[in-house]
Amino acid sequence: MSIQFGPEWRDFENRLTRYPQVAEVSLRRALTASLLMIEADAKRNVRQDTRRLAGSINHEITGQYPNLVGRVGPSVQYGVYVEFGRRAGSMPPVDALIGWVRRHAATGSLPRGGANRQRVLYNRAFALARAIKRRGIPARPFMRPAYRRNEGAITALFARIGARVVGYLAGNPL
Repeated sequence: MSIQFGPEWRDFENRLTRYPQVAEVSLRRALTASLLMIEADAKRNVRQDTRRLAGSINHEITGQYPNLVGRVGPSVQYGVYVEFGRRAGSMPPVDALIGWVRRHAATGSLPRGGANRQRVLYNRAFALARAIKRRGIPARPFMRPAYRRNEGAITALFARIGARVVGYLAGNPL
């Protein structure tokens, strides 16, 4: 008894050979869409003062198929303290608070200029840092809620990949 494979077998074999490239494209698309959903939601809902934190929220994809890794989050160091808060006991850097003090000081309460103004700003920033050391800072999560709000849509995106890949292997175009 002999078995012969027809042209459909060669087509299937070609699709099977191209599968890693096709799967990588599908995974990258789904991963990018997922990261963009989380990024947009986080930017929309993060606490704002100068919009620096919101502007620093970005995503990246690293690795090669099948080891793709997607990351989304802020690039500024203080993002972790906004997300998770800060326990009492450690003092933040005073210099990091001077800009905040400058923006939030009562208009007429600061001297006009020079070294005296800088000294007053530093003293107020130091007092704020000391208060943070005593009380800590409450968490104001923006990344975890962004993921939770989009989790269903993300799961659906990746579930559709499985159906598309099976269809592709069966001969249906992606």
